[in-house]
Amino acid sequence: MSSNTEYKPGDVANGHLLTQDGQWVPLPAPQPIIPPALEKKKGMGKGAKITIGVVGALVLMGACNAITSAAGGGTTPTTTSVTVTEKAAPPAAGKAAAPKPAAPKPAAPKPVAKPKAASQIGTPVRDGKFEFTVKSVKCGISTVGNEYLNTKAQGQFCAVQLHIENIGDEPQSMFADNQLAFDAKDRKFSADSTASIYDDSSQVLFEEINPGNSVKGKVYFDVPKGAKLTQLELHDSMFSDGVKVAL
Repeated sequence: MSSNTEYKPGDVANGHLLTQDGQWVPLPAPQPIIPPALEKKKGMGKGAKITIGVVGALVLMGACNAITSAAGGGTTPTTTSVTVTEKAAPPAAGKAAAPKPAAPKPAAPKPVAKPKAASQIGTPVRDGKFEFTVKSVKCGISTVGNEYLNTKAQGQFCAVQLHIENIGDEPQSMFADNQLAFDAKDRKFSADSTASIYDDSSQVLFEEINPGNSVKGKVYFDVPKGAKLTQLELHDSMFSDGVKVAL
């Protein structure tokens, strides 16, 4: 390449590069840039655009390395890695994100059943095959029986007058020992069978009652002196739930 202009190594003229040894080396031809309109026209997708960008970057690096070598830099070309990150496409316009399902409401606690109030004296109550009616309660009794045959209380006897009817469809035995009493301190007392034995008028020590029949008599409880009974628990058998009567 002849010219009156003086060039020095590294200069570029007419697409050539002047090297250190005075040789003109042709430069790589530039890569064409595809306009966006042409890309759409040709139907280029995102993957094609990324490929063209990467190829262009590699060609540019190759040109730079060639210029550096031709200029006599003498250094080893550096390889640069290109990382392409694709972002997730935004949601299409007009489509709202699906709402999150509402958390389930906790179940309302079940109301606690109130304990059934105890019946009163004179009110018929039922347990199993028996219907009980408490007629009266008398405490402060020291002896049960007559002057010859009797039993004395450790504390005091409380006599509970009962009327018992069999409301079932088969015979059922009445035992005084199955009945319970409670005082104001919530102490539980069992019946005193011996006292019932010495009461000739009582029919409730041990009596089998047929359906439709009834008996009456006193159940005795030997309780401390000064104690006051507040509640009875009456049973048609030792295995029944029992029914309570307030005194």
